[in-house]
Amino acid sequence: MKRKVIIAIIILISCLCVAVTINFNRPSPQPVQDETQSSQQPKPKFTDQQIGILAGLATSPEWLKQNIAGNQLVYGIVKPSDTVPAGVADYSYLVAADDQDGTVIFFKEEGQTVIIKYTSQRNTKLKTKDLTLSQLKKEFYQTRSQKREVDDYVAGLRTE
Repeated sequence: MKRKVIIAIIILISCLCVAVTINFNRPSPQPVQDETQSSQQPKPKFTDQQIGILAGLATSPEWLKQNIAGNQLVYGIVKPSDTVPAGVADYSYLVAADDQDGTVIFFKEEGQTVIIKYTSQRNTKLKTKDLTLSQLKKEFYQTRSQKREVDDYVAGLRTE
């Protein structure tokens, strides 16, 4: 009887060793991601002023560069007391201090999207453009020189 018990214990220990060996050789399970998670890239991090410069480059690059060069570009956030077109009450903006041509760029970050509403040459009707932060980064903030240019423009902004 003792012999059968000892044989049974040896068989159980052998089975346990085989099971442990199999588990150690099996690749560890990877967490499952749904397709929306795995396809999303990390959200680029920008200051509001950088987003304004990127919005300006996307809509009116010559106007932006000209006003930065002339130390005329003003960055601000719409206040309740400001007289602005409907639909931009919670936006930030860029405007030329001398306001010669009536160009104004309003912009707002919403999640991964930047909503840009702008007027040009005294045209009072707002045009709208929606761009993702990734699109703006890819087009205007990719290379070292682009990053330096944008950051230099930000440094040249006047505030209201």
